[in-house]
Amino acid sequence: METTIWILKGAIALLFAFIGLSKLFLPKAKLLDMGMKGLLELSQEQIKAAGFLEFLGTVGLILPSLLNIYPILSGIAALCLGLTMIVAGAINFRLKLPVVPNVLIFGICVFIAVWELM
Repeated sequence: METTIWILKGAIALLFAFIGLSKLFLPKAKLLDMGMKGLLELSQEQIKAAGFLEFLGTVGLILPSLLNIYPILSGIAALCLGLTMIVAGAINFRLKLPVVPNVLIFGICVFIAVWELM
């Protein structure tokens, strides 16, 4: 089961790192062209803040468990990344965009968090 958790952590970390860094370094118009339609109503500053927090969440998801320094922080980071999916899902729902990816990512984050916090 430990291998499964590390695979899920790696997949979620890669996903959020890519999205977070994209939000940090790409202009809003480019992000909208990439299909991130949920960012339509957000300002550039809000997008950059979300990107920074998502990238920070990936660091918090991997490093504590990897270094075995306060590994409970990995579970907390997974919960925080899951919370971002709740917000993203609410925005997507309001804009009538698909919410299934948000629900799946949220479920994986909660699964990781429960495993890490047990």
